[in-house]
Amino acid sequence: MGNRGNGFPDLEFGLFEDGIVFDHISGKTHYFYREENRIEKAEELLNDSAGNDQVSFGKPKSNVSQEDFCERVEEAKEFIKSGDVFQVVLSKRYKIPFKGSLLRFYRALRRINPSPYMYYLKFGDREIVGSSPEMLARKIGRNSESFPIAGTRPFTGDSARNKALAAELLQDEKERAEHVMLVDLARNDLGRVCDYGTVKVPEFMRVQGYSHVQHIVSRVTGQLRKSTTSFDLFRAVFPAGTVSGAPKVRAMQIIEELEPTVRGPYAGAVGYFSANGSADFAITIRTLCAQEGFCYLQSGAGIVADSVSDREWIESERKTAALFTAMDQAQEEDR
Repeated sequence: MGNRGNGFPDLEFGLFEDGIVFDHISGKTHYFYREENRIEKAEELLNDSAGNDQVSFGKPKSNVSQEDFCERVEEAKEFIKSGDVFQVVLSKRYKIPFKGSLLRFYRALRRINPSPYMYYLKFGDREIVGSSPEMLARKIGRNSESFPIAGTRPFTGDSARNKALAAELLQDEKERAEHVMLVDLARNDLGRVCDYGTVKVPEFMRVQGYSHVQHIVSRVTGQLRKSTTSFDLFRAVFPAGTVSGAPKVRAMQIIEELEPTVRGPYAGAVGYFSANGSADFAITIRTLCAQEGFCYLQSGAGIVADSVSDREWIESERKTAALFTAMDQAQEEDR
């Protein structure tokens, strides 16, 4: 489909005739193919990819200053006060020149910020590299689930401080209200395609730590109606309320008005639809998108009525910390 952000299309999928799958539970690697067995070629490609690829990054440039970002936060709060939305997620983007292979960056990111979803995708000259903590939706059989994340504090090397920050996060009325609202939105999304009475919240408002931040997380599940496909599920949940706002459509309209550039892959989804009917998608956050010698790193913050603009800027900065650290380490390995 047509290009709108960073030269990336709105939608891109691949139908693969063969591939390699690594089972993290069993530790086994599987090769699958539909017609032609190319396992020798696959082994050759694996050996080549293990090379000492180098990468270097230039100086990051933001598409918005802190002052401008804070002004847009205040504009978003006016939309909230006027009743247009309850919440809207505003983001900013860094543009960074680079040379070399982002495989080195991906390896550094895996070490620094191991996350439930790790991915390196290459479509011709376009690359997407990420470590997303957040599931958009998963389907196995008729079982579906979503994993809303909202509410952020720093995560440090001091366990006592981390516990104190986690307790503070759970006691913060603004963060709690925002999270509850987004869990309700996730319940409503799944409720559109699930049997009545089956949507549950088996995990509610626990704090999960990552390399640089900790979040309030919940898990929402439901049993899909018999006729529901994985495409129906995706349509019901996309885009995630945690990266757009509530109500979604009006929030997206406000985002388009207030953000200076089209988001591209950021806040979209990375995942798969399987031939057996299952599906699993992550939200494209904590992700680097690259094309034509530049990579783009984007992060946002959820704005509600009592948001403090400077704090929202700081939150958006914290969310980029792991990726900038991975850039530094990927370059240091070459020195």
